[in-house]
Amino acid sequence: MSTHRPFRFSPASTTDRSRGPTLADFPVRTIEKLRFADTDRNGHITNSVFAICCQNARMELLCDPRKVPLPPSAQFMIARLLLEFRAELHWPGTVAVGTRVERVGRSSVTLIQGLFIDECCAATAESVVALMDKTSRRSTLLPEATAQALRALSHTSSSVLPREAVHMNGEGRTSE
Repeated sequence: MSTHRPFRFSPASTTDRSRGPTLADFPVRTIEKLRFADTDRNGHITNSVFAICCQNARMELLCDPRKVPLPPSAQFMIARLLLEFRAELHWPGTVAVGTRVERVGRSSVTLIQGLFIDECCAATAESVVALMDKTSRRSTLLPEATAQALRALSHTSSSVLPREAVHMNGEGRTSE
């Protein structure tokens, strides 16, 4: 009997669990370019690059004060990362990374991400990030404005994406 835990959908989600996630399940999306240097000797994109794509998309969201306002004395730190591989990635190409907020706690937030090649979900990730005070290096409570901004990026939010939610990786170009 397998102890493998499939990608977790919230009970509130109307998504059919048998088909897996789609990019439409994620209100924030970004594109990452796959590089030749990211390949292994078998021509596959290495496992570490999956985590790097998730990190880039996660930080692009959490470090943008227009999307997630933070006090200047605080920053997010990762506390947990669970990455599940569903399909191979190959060079050349790009991967779309979808991100949504699953849960907002008192000092942390749980993010769910999916990596997609065309319509195929190649991997899913669940990460917990905690807000940390830069001076004490200890977790601190999420300010209400931060918590509200994060809740707006949950799967229960409107399915209409704000124009700034769909963009190319850090380049400010929008695509829909």
